[in-house]
Amino acid sequence: MTSSSRKSKWRRWAFAVVLVSGLPSAGAQVAPAAGAQRASRAELAARVATVEQELASGKLKGGNQSRAKAEVAAIQQRLRQGDFKVGDRFVLTTRQDAVRADTASVRDSLMVSLLALPDVSLAGVLRSELDDRLNAHVARFVKNALVRSSVLTRISIRGAVQGPGFYYAPPDRPVSDLVMLAGGPLVTANLDQFELRRGSVVLLQLKDSKRAVKDGRTLEQLDIQSGDEVIISAKRGRPAFSAVMQLLFVFSSLLFAFLQFVQWYYTRQDA
Repeated sequence: MTSSSRKSKWRRWAFAVVLVSGLPSAGAQVAPAAGAQRASRAELAARVATVEQELASGKLKGGNQSRAKAEVAAIQQRLRQGDFKVGDRFVLTTRQDAVRADTASVRDSLMVSLLALPDVSLAGVLRSELDDRLNAHVARFVKNALVRSSVLTRISIRGAVQGPGFYYAPPDRPVSDLVMLAGGPLVTANLDQFELRRGSVVLLQLKDSKRAVKDGRTLEQLDIQSGDEVIISAKRGRPAFSAVMQLLFVFSSLLFAFLQFVQWYYTRQDA
């Protein structure tokens, strides 16, 4: 077996593992896996063919059948519309006479500006096709330039964190780092538990998140996409306990100040 064929075989096997690992269990309330984020167009089309074959066989029933149909629909949407949405951002590294790093954002109509060149459209472009599209565009205007991209994931982080809001993170960042990205945890934060949502659908529940944190799984491994929401959980009962402790502290401080004033007053009267 040649080196290229071994590499191709390994790539297909790895892609299948990512898809299987992303599939939901029968009882879980999660969104359908739409395939590996960096899968090629051929790999996504092959996955659609495989799932459609399973559906045609009649072996899938109930929830498994519904999830399989949803997965096919999600992948077909990716193949038609591409992976990019307005507001997406990625880091560009351009090599020509020197190395230059820059950040580009997807604007209305899925247009992107780079290197002061005319805009390029990312409509219908998959993440795996981004570098080829950008290099083909740059080659029309600049010679001997090589462009490499690193797509960032826009996530809503809220819950028991100091600075809830939207943040950009690289897909290879461990999900446990998201707490620090949002300014660090509150004292009530449960650092090994979070909930992952996509709209109204729960992708990952609290009970399943501990394993993801323990294993150091990344955003891409959990198929976290731009627009998803990560909710850092709080320890049960801790907010009420903290409130009581704060009230006791304030009361004791006022009492101490009052006693100090009384002592000063009588000392002055005796003098």
